Amino acid sequence: MKLAIALKENKYDSVVDERFGRAPYFIIIDNETKEYEIIENEAKDENTGAGLKAVKNLEKHQIDGIIAGEIGPKAGELIYDLEIPTFKFGKYETVEKILKAFNENLLEKYDLSPKPMGLRKA
Repeated sequence: MKLAIALKENKYDSVVDERFGRAPYFIIIDNETKEYEIIENEAKDENTGAGLKAVKNLEKHQIDGIIAGEIGPKAGELIYDLEIPTFKFGKYETVEKILKAFNENLLEKYDLSPKPMGLRKA
C-alpha cells in the first residue's frame, strides 16, 4: 500500500508535519517494501486551496492512503470523494513509528464524510 505522509524536511528521518496542505514535503512510501520517494509539496505556498492542490498532486502518484495531522475541510471533501483512506498520525512523529503503528492498526481513521452544517466538530 502506497501511503503519503507530510514531512518538515526532505529526508526519510524527518519529523512529520502537522499541516497537510502547507507541509514542505511528502514521503510516498510502500508500507510493506519500505520503498519510498520524497516529493516537494508544490501547494505549500498557495494563497488558498493548498490542501486541495496537495491532494490532486498526491493522486498523480497513485497513493492508496494518507496519514496526516490536520486535514482542512475542502481537502477532506476531495479525499472523501476520491475514496482515499486517511488516518491520523496521532502521537507518532517519525515515518518509522507511524508505519509501525499503521501496520499494527493503531492509527485512528479520519471520518471525512460530509456532515450537515452545524454538526461538524470544531
